[in-house]
Formats: sequence, structure tokens, C-alpha cells
Amino acid sequence: MRIALTAMTAAAFLTWALPSQAAEQPGDGVLSYQPSFFADARPNTAYDMVGRLPGFSFNDGDSARGFAGTAGNVLIDGRRPTSKDDDLQSILTRIPASDVDHIEVIRGGAPGIDMQGHTVIANIVRKKADSTHIVLKANNNFWPDGHMVGGASVEMTHRDGDKTFEAALSMFPNYDDSVGKGHRYSRDVGTGIITHSTLSTHAADQGYSAKGSAALPLLGGQFRANLTLQTSPFHSSVKYNTLGTVQLYTDASTDHSGELGLHWDGKFGGVEVESLFLQRLGNTTDKNVAVEPGSLEIFTSDSDTGESIFRTTARYSPFKGLMLESGAEGAFNYLDGQTAYEQNGVPVPLPSANARVEERRGEAFLQGTWNISSDFLLEAGARFEYSKISETGATSLSRNFFYPKPRAVLTWSLDKETQLRARYEKVVGQLDFGDFIATSDLSSTGVSAGNPDLKPDQRTQYELSFEHHFWDKGAIVLTLMHEDITDVTDLVPIYTLSGAFDAPGNIGNGKNDKVNLEMTLPLDRFGITGGLLKASTTLQRSRVHDPVTGLLRGISRDRPQDISVNFTQDIESLKSTWGVFWYNGWDEYRYRLSLVQHYRVRPPYMEVFWEYKPTPDWSLRFEVDNAAAFQFDREQDFYSGPRDISPLVTVEHRQIQSQPRLYVSIRKTFN
Repeated sequence: MRIALTAMTAAAFLTWALPSQAAEQPGDGVLSYQPSFFADARPNTAYDMVGRLPGFSFNDGDSARGFAGTAGNVLIDGRRPTSKDDDLQSILTRIPASDVDHIEVIRGGAPGIDMQGHTVIANIVRKKADSTHIVLKANNNFWPDGHMVGGASVEMTHRDGDKTFEAALSMFPNYDDSVGKGHRYSRDVGTGIITHSTLSTHAADQGYSAKGSAALPLLGGQFRANLTLQTSPFHSSVKYNTLGTVQLYTDASTDHSGELGLHWDGKFGGVEVESLFLQRLGNTTDKNVAVEPGSLEIFTSDSDTGESIFRTTARYSPFKGLMLESGAEGAFNYLDGQTAYEQNGVPVPLPSANARVEERRGEAFLQGTWNISSDFLLEAGARFEYSKISETGATSLSRNFFYPKPRAVLTWSLDKETQLRARYEKVVGQLDFGDFIATSDLSSTGVSAGNPDLKPDQRTQYELSFEHHFWDKGAIVLTLMHEDITDVTDLVPIYTLSGAFDAPGNIGNGKNDKVNLEMTLPLDRFGITGGLLKASTTLQRSRVHDPVTGLLRGISRDRPQDISVNFTQDIESLKSTWGVFWYNGWDEYRYRLSLVQHYRVRPPYMEVFWEYKPTPDWSLRFEVDNAAAFQFDREQDFYSGPRDISPLVTVEHRQIQSQPRLYVSIRKTFN
């Protein structure tokens, strides 16, 4: 709390001390940035431009089921892209900067704009002029040990009046930045004997995708369709050498996915109507093998997934300053998974090894955006979610859920540069179908069971945000949030005839407090011409009762801090931009029945880049990622049984010294 008060005091001082010559103000809490605002950075794409927005942090969205609540925080021509498999960052990188008319930053809300659950979003407004762009890109990643993984793509965008056509073929790299060489130390607590092992890791592969979309007038409105096909294999290995004895763990997985999206929006009288249909299909296979002296473990899984969504929305403005929106969404989702586990050729039964999980879900919503006055804006409404989840297989179980999800955001514009926002919202998590069937990580935690008796967590969030813009390109945003959490999702023990297993489960109620400070600071006034500093600091503290010991602890995988600093400098005389990105690393715990894991990345992660743009249609980028070569640490405390009643028997510390990576890319645009 002391940190929060200090940050709030600093923010208040900046409000008084730093006058703004901010972006154009079209009103209703909307800032408008013209292409001239980004000219010094010589952007190639809309994504490059979004990265320069003052006080704005890009959010790519998430992969949860359904359409509502999964969007990123960028719209295109006032609408969210229909696709979920084609991520928002990729879509923005296919929009040439020359096609962007302006970018709006909408704070708190605006009539006619669906905020997609965010308090701040950016809207890319494209030019209407006819154009054709073909972009060729090639890149490669080089590691000191000699291995490399590259990628390439060809993209086409064609605009003809109200018609737009896009297509892309790409080969993309899959890799893990934490691979390298290291050591493992295991200490027997009882005898004090330490066993030392050397280790080496490897993880890399290449994926392929084909994407296409079309937008054209239809039935008095605009119709859009998109299709994505993708395959993404990944192979990894961990090898330990202990006194000449070798342990080898390999994992080979492949994801195949396809998606079709259809979208129409138009007007019937004074009512704006938007409808969409989305169909996704996928298949994932995985084979995890552990080879040790006298032991062979094999875990395999194969799962098919599908998602069908239909959503319709209607917007109506009964009078100026008030926009009402209502609609409904229906979805059918399924996962059909089979897993098998054997030790030395003998099958080992697993809880929920094979299962088919189905979800039928419906959601109705009503919300309004009201300009109370020139200073106050209120966005309020509620969503009502009903779902039925059933599982068949070794276990037959069906459960119904109903959750009201109210939301209210009050925005107070103190002046054209400064806002205060207060938000109240009930957020309901989503069950991961993969948690219903068994999984494995034989090199670390072994086999985890599936758990059909899961509930989504529910979070009641209270948030206060302060935002101030200054010095044309500067901004500071401070956000304080408190969460009351019901049915926290973590890990629970499951006991079967085959033994005790860890599994995803609900462990009771918890709390979380979070402070986030975002700052964009132009450095010209400090003698660094063209310099820009963007910094982000997030501190959080979660608390929940451990299901094994009953003691208070943090929620598994929650990270208490995230701090990053991004410095860039545009050098017009060299037609170049260079920069440094610094990230403090992360620190997290995971709690299991007889094991506590502590993961850390240290020292901080750092990137250094230089990008040369001799002409608007050429760019060349050199980037050294992981320049400081962070160390990936995993500490594991093994108990002889449940942690509440059993002694600690082994302490294991694994350190992997990662490798720096050289990334080189070249981009050519044909207009």
C-alpha cells in the first residue's frame, strides 16, 4: 500500500507539473492520433504504431472458449476481428502503416463502441482509398550452439472501394528461450548426500499457416469472412548425466487447427445489428517419454476439440449521449481425449484417462453508455451466463452453472489530459477442458490426473485508475485493483487405487491485490532527441488457504511482480531506430500434494535491437534477444507423502544457463 500511495502522489504531482500538448480531442474521452504523430518512428505496420501510443499497453486477448471476454484491446474500424486463431498482433502487422488514417484511444467508453471488457482500447481507422500491398518477410534465429530456426511469409492486402481482401502464407518458428546447459543438485535430507548431474536441453520446431479474409457490402451492411488453417509441431528434450548414467526425457507434440468466421453488421432503421458465426476444429497429439536405467515411462495423448459460436448484438441510441446495447451468444464446445500411461511396458490406470467433455453455453447481456455530462461518462450493464458441462467416459457427470456478471465503469474527465476511472465487475473464469483429462511432465512433476469436478473461479473486482497525458507523447497511468475470489482454481490431491495424483481443482476462497503503473516518457527535454521510455510495473499479492496444510499462501503460478522498461530512439539522419528492452524476470511457486516448486528467471531478461528503414518499403532488423543470458532456476522440495504430515526427504535445485539469440529479419513491401 505504501508503494501505491507513493505512485499516486507522483501521479498527482505530474498532473500539476507537466502540461500537455496532447493528441487531438474529438470528445467523449477519445484521443485521436494522426499519422504525423508516428512519423519519427517510420512505422511499417499498424502494430508498430500501436506500440507508440502514450500510456497504452497492447493486449493480444486470450484463447478462452466463447467470443465475449476474449478480445484484445485493439479494434479495427470500430469492430473486433472475428478470428480467434489468427491472433490480433498478426492481424495488425498485416495492416500497412500507409493504410492507417488515424488511431483513436478510447478511455472509459464511448457511445457505439463495445469496450470488450477493457477500460481503455485503441481503434485503428483505415483509409478508404483503393490500394494493393504485397509484403514479403523472412527471418531467422541463431543460437551460439549452432542451431537455428527461421520463418518466412508472404502477405497480400487489396482494397477496392468497400471491398477488402487479405491473404497470408507463413512458416513460423517455435522455440523455447530457456534451453541451454546446466546442472542439477539433489540433496538427501536424511543423509546429506548430494548428487550432481549435468544437463542439456533442446526445444525448437517450425509451424505453418494459411490465412485469408474478405470484406464486402451485403444486404445493406458489411459482410466479412475469414479462414485460418495451421499446424504447429514442437519437440523438446532434457538430458541428465549423473556419474556416467544418462536420463533422457523427450516430448513431441503437434497441434492442427482450422477456423471459419462469418460476420455481418448493418442497420435496420435506427438500430445497428451485428451477427457472427465462428467454427473452430482442432487436434492435438503428444508423446512424453522418460528413459532411465532400468525404467521406461511413456505417456501419450490424443484429443480432438471443437467450438461453434453464434452471437448477435443490437445497438440503439434513444437520444444523444446514450447508447444501449443488448444481445445474446450461444456456444457448443467439446473435447474428446484419450491418454495412456505405462511403466516398463505395464499400463498404469489413470483417473479420467479417457473422456469426452461437452459444454453448451448461452449468454444474454444488456449494457448502456451514458454521457452524463461533458465530464462524466458511465458504462454499466450485466451479462447472464448459463452453461451445462457434461463428461462421459470412465466418469459420467453433468453439471449446470448460472452466473450473473454485472459491470460498471464511471469515468471522470478532470480536463482534456486527465481522467479518473472507477470500475466494478464480476468476472467468471473458464474451465480448461484439458484439466478434465490426465496430463504429464515426466521430467518434472510426473503424471497429473484429470478432474471432472471443477468449477470456474469467480472474481469480484474493484478498480481505480488515474491517467494523465503530458508533453505531447507522455502519459502516466496508475491502476489499483482488489479481487475477492470464490472457488480459486489451483491443484488438489486425488486418491485412487493406482496411488495419489495431483489434479486441477478448486481450493476455496482467496484474495488478490494488484498495483500497476504505466509510464510513457519522451526524452527530448533531457537531451536525447527522438528518445522514448516506456515502463511498466505490476505488483500483486494473492492469498488462499493451502488444501494440504491449511496455511495461507499465494495462488500457484501467481507472480508477485512484473517490471519492464523499453527504451527506443529514432535517429532520422540514419533512417534508423534502436532500443533496449529490460524485464526483471519472474518468480512463481507451484504447490502439489508432496512437492513444492519454485521457478525463477535471473538475472533480468534484456533485448537490444537496431532497425534500418532506408525507404518506406524496406526494413532490416537486427536484434539480440536474451542478451544477458538469464539463468532458469527450478527448486523442488520433495516430501515422503502429504506435506502436512510427512517429512522433507529431497531438495533438488536445477539451473539452466540459457543462450543469447540473434534475430535477423528483412521486410519488403510492394505497392
